[in-house]
Amino acid sequence: MTIPSGDLVPMRKHRRYGHRRSRWPVVLTVLVVIAVAAGAYALQQRTDDDGGTAVTPGRCASPSASVPAAPRAPVAAPAVRLPAPAAVRLRLLNGTPRDGLARVVANELVRRGFTVTATGNAPRSLVGPSRVYYGPGGRPAALLASAHVLGASVVPVPKAARGALDVVLGSTFVRLRTPAETSAFARELAAGSPLAVPPASTPAPSPTCR
Repeated sequence: MTIPSGDLVPMRKHRRYGHRRSRWPVVLTVLVVIAVAAGAYALQQRTDDDGGTAVTPGRCASPSASVPAAPRAPVAAPAVRLPAPAAVRLRLLNGTPRDGLARVVANELVRRGFTVTATGNAPRSLVGPSRVYYGPGGRPAALLASAHVLGASVVPVPKAARGALDVVLGSTFVRLRTPAETSAFARELAAGSPLAVPPASTPAPSPTCR
């Protein structure tokens, strides 16, 4: 069999290696763009709205950042000369729901030498400790009354009549101090002890101390 030659031989196809482009540069470019965009987004998320300062989310502030306030030293109350019970005139009001309490306490204070000018129920209930309201010049007498009424605090009422004194029994009133307790407490008051007078609050003024 004779193999044809010349024009009858089919032409062999040659591969065009030089014209085929590589895809790696395109892929690398896309990856670089994605990485830059992701970094910019993360940086924006970590900046605050005001000054652009980077913060770390989810981390508590350091305890050393806030300096605790220094504890205040107790301030000694000025020494005061307490009057005798016979020199004190007061009105006794019941701020509790217990009927007849003002009369019982007033009788005991009278037995101890106080002059109780009137007793009755307070116009409003007094929730908490008893209070001794006093007008100008009545602080020594108010301190003496608080020495007898267990748990009572003294409250000044500048617009009250001079020397006015109201003792209002609060809902936590239990009893009067015993004579021994009263004497010890009165000595602390006379010496100006910082622990003698409870912290004063600003409740509604007493009916007569306005």
